[in-house]
Amino acid sequence: MKNFTLLVLALILASLNSNAEKQDSVKVVNFRVINASSGVSVELAHVINKTRREVAIADKLGYFKIPILTGDTLSITSLGYFSQMILDWGQFGCDSTFYTIEMKPRSYQLKEVKVSWFSNYDKFIKGVSQLQIPLTKEEVALGKITEYFDRAIRKLNLIDLPSAASGATFGKDWLAKQNEKLDEKLEKERKRRAIERKYSAGIVSALTGLTGNEVHWFMEYCAFTEEYLLKASDYDIRTDVLNKFKIYHPDKPSKEK
Repeated sequence: MKNFTLLVLALILASLNSNAEKQDSVKVVNFRVINASSGVSVELAHVINKTRREVAIADKLGYFKIPILTGDTLSITSLGYFSQMILDWGQFGCDSTFYTIEMKPRSYQLKEVKVSWFSNYDKFIKGVSQLQIPLTKEEVALGKITEYFDRAIRKLNLIDLPSAASGATFGKDWLAKQNEKLDEKLEKERKRRAIERKYSAGIVSALTGLTGNEVHWFMEYCAFTEEYLLKASDYDIRTDVLNKFKIYHPDKPSKEK
């Protein structure tokens, strides 16, 4: 009788362990992201399982799949929509075809929009070439710097300075070198602004959920070259960021400075 009781207890414990393992196993669940107002699919939405550091990108029809377990938190973001945080409290199962996630559209305030009509393509090209496009703050600042250097150089009395053949460091050669240095600085600034439109701390933070120093540590880990950032598209860069974030294991300092 005693042996029979022990056998029953062993079977019960084995059954409980089996159920626990099934509950604890990470399941891969299919989802679809749609517009909450129109029902249209939201393509290329970025999804992060913030608990397990898993990432996914929705396809053209809004479908994606991602590993998830009860207690995990999903972060969904997409341009033109409010971001969403979804907690898995056990409502998702891998036996379903897919679960629908509705994202609320987000409107952006635009300044005055002017619509022009052109009778043919040649006039359209001419009209576009004559558009007065407002300068950005960075372009305005660069213009002021360039104007300042031009005024400073014009004030110099370069005519009376020794020529380059005399061995002095001034003259026409000196002016040419200063212009070259200025052009190099302007080109460097242009590249920096072009890269920041596609890859910056703010963009990385929105994609990964990292904040503060963690963002900069992760960007150092990515180690993207300037050539790659200038040539790659926004989509390629964001995909690479998410792929690197998936395997990222930060070795943080014990104390933040």
